[in-house]
Amino acid sequence: MSVPKRPLSGNPLLPGRGLCDPHVRIFNDKAYLYATHDLSPDAAEFVMADWWVWSSPDLLRWTHECTLRPQDTYLGPGFRQCWATDAAERNGKFYWFFSDGNRRTGVVVADSPVGPWRDPLRRPLIGDGLVPVGAYDPGFFLDQDGSPYLVFGVWDYYLARLNDDLLSLAEPPRQLTIHRPEGPYGPGRTDDKPYLHHRGGIYYLSWGCYYAMADRLFGPYECRGSIITEENVAPDLRYQADAVPNLDYPDRLITYDRHGSFFLWHNQWFFICNDMSQTRNIFFRDSSLAYVFYRPNGEIEPLRLDPAGVCLPD
Repeated sequence: MSVPKRPLSGNPLLPGRGLCDPHVRIFNDKAYLYATHDLSPDAAEFVMADWWVWSSPDLLRWTHECTLRPQDTYLGPGFRQCWATDAAERNGKFYWFFSDGNRRTGVVVADSPVGPWRDPLRRPLIGDGLVPVGAYDPGFFLDQDGSPYLVFGVWDYYLARLNDDLLSLAEPPRQLTIHRPEGPYGPGRTDDKPYLHHRGGIYYLSWGCYYAMADRLFGPYECRGSIITEENVAPDLRYQADAVPNLDYPDRLITYDRHGSFFLWHNQWFFICNDMSQTRNIFFRDSSLAYVFYRPNGEIEPLRLDPAGVCLPD
């Protein structure tokens, strides 16, 4: 499948702003980017003091729509671990799920994709001790029968079915099985930031740029490896070894911290993910976009990441 030549988004997207952990949702034929915000290019640790929403009508022009601050939630002022998020629409309301650092998941609600937001629970939606791993990095998934879910966790992933209000769990979270998992930390280990999407009868569970496939939502899933490979990344967007020192698997450097998500728009699939090719600092990241193409057997072709970026087909 080819994509028509039009003005392109450029990569990284909105460079130098610390826009990272990107999730794009399409509401009313407009892209909304829900993201975390690395605070400083000079940071020596992860410092994220708020969350962002940006919007675009075409993946080319982006507008900052709103900022969600910890004091607008149960977390309160001074919180600086505003980790990854995702959003959903349900029954005329919009829900923004957010990470309470590497521990828990909260949620805010609004009448529009950009707020104003309110915290209806004043406590975590998924709290401490519910599962044996950190209950963070939520990804929203709407199954074919209309059932809503959140996937979350690190190393081991859990899937929780939500009630119709998206503010409570319909059942205890269930662990997802992945056969022969791998990730940037080597064979047998995944990562954090799980995400689910569905296409052509296949469920895709991804963690960064690694993914697995199943014919049922709860799996088991078969790992298929990384969709980002060194040879398919333009030289200007390749990572430098000094950006991530002391890696156990330096051959997987290009796959490190590729937190992101898949989305479908105008019959074209896209992947948006973290990019630190320009900043060379794991604590201050950008985001980049790529087209996604699928093989006849459902596997994902290795992505092409280049400075030109993508365009939106008719």
